[in-house]
Amino acid sequence: MESASLIKQIYNSIGDNESLAETVTGIARFARSRVAQYGIVDRTGTWVRSDVVGASPEILSEYLERFAAGDPRLPYFSRHPGQWIPCQRAISDPSAYDRSAFVNEFLDRHDARYALPAFIPLGPRHSAVFSFMRSRRDGQYGEEEVRRLTPLLPHLKRAMRLNFQLGLLESKVSALESLVDRIAAPVMFIDRKGALLFANSTGQEILSQARFLVARNGRVEPRNVKQAAEYDEVLGAALWQGTKIADRGTSMRLRSCDGSTALLFAEALHGQADFVGTPHADLALLLNCPVDGPPIAIPRLQRVLGLTPAEARMAERLVSGKSLEQISGELNLSRETLKSQLRSLFMKTGTHRQGQLIAFLLSILPISVS
Repeated sequence: MESASLIKQIYNSIGDNESLAETVTGIARFARSRVAQYGIVDRTGTWVRSDVVGASPEILSEYLERFAAGDPRLPYFSRHPGQWIPCQRAISDPSAYDRSAFVNEFLDRHDARYALPAFIPLGPRHSAVFSFMRSRRDGQYGEEEVRRLTPLLPHLKRAMRLNFQLGLLESKVSALESLVDRIAAPVMFIDRKGALLFANSTGQEILSQARFLVARNGRVEPRNVKQAAEYDEVLGAALWQGTKIADRGTSMRLRSCDGSTALLFAEALHGQADFVGTPHADLALLLNCPVDGPPIAIPRLQRVLGLTPAEARMAERLVSGKSLEQISGELNLSRETLKSQLRSLFMKTGTHRQGQLIAFLLSILPISVS
């Protein structure tokens, strides 16, 4: 019954570090252990993340700084993944190990003489590690503890894989948030009704100038009221066509009162805007304003991004406001060739969608559209 309760706790702790610590504490009691260390290691044996329960964080820091790299048990554990292994099985020279400073100055001092760890592969480069520990007076781990903990392994693997993926997502999200605010091009996030939810610093400046876009009653609208109908059509097209390769009608040329023009791109977010604290954002607006200097050049795209001439021609047309259907016609490309070149552009720029690709190009290259 206790095992079933722990399995439920394991799944309930996904994405919640505090709950995960409580779950590991429960498993430690189930394994008759005093201390437990858990986290993620990469294939070099480096701890990417590590936490401890039943002991102070200072103990964990001391282990990672002084002993982790030379812990003689870890290579054996990593070569035998997916199982609980009493630590005495991983010691090639027990007498030397018992005399070591690691045992006498650290493990015994913190009641962590014996360990029962498991390396759980999460992918080709990372493993989750759980290690339950107890003192010399508690005795070595044996088959009884292995039997008790083995049914938990597949559930720990699923939960830690999700926790790891969420951790990676949080890191990427933090980087994306910083990137969005540093993009030189104006970026604005709006809901499906056009209400402004977020603007990077350049986007805020554009709205305050009211040159191409303005914020009227909290809604982002074209400065030129005669373009309102076309603007609404672009937003609607992005919402409905954002997942299709023929991303037709999701850009337009905005005009200002002085006669200059800027390209507006609309990109459906599909729930991807949480990283800026705007979970209800439906669309990203990317504005390519005119700048001084020559138009973007294909050789420069090739040099900066390592693109082939064909990829550079496609990128050039994307940032000039051409739809994929127009590019296909101009360059006489088949649908499959177009898809292949777009995938290659995504890979070389680290982007995943057409709007992200355009935003990336706008962020690194000055583009003239006037």
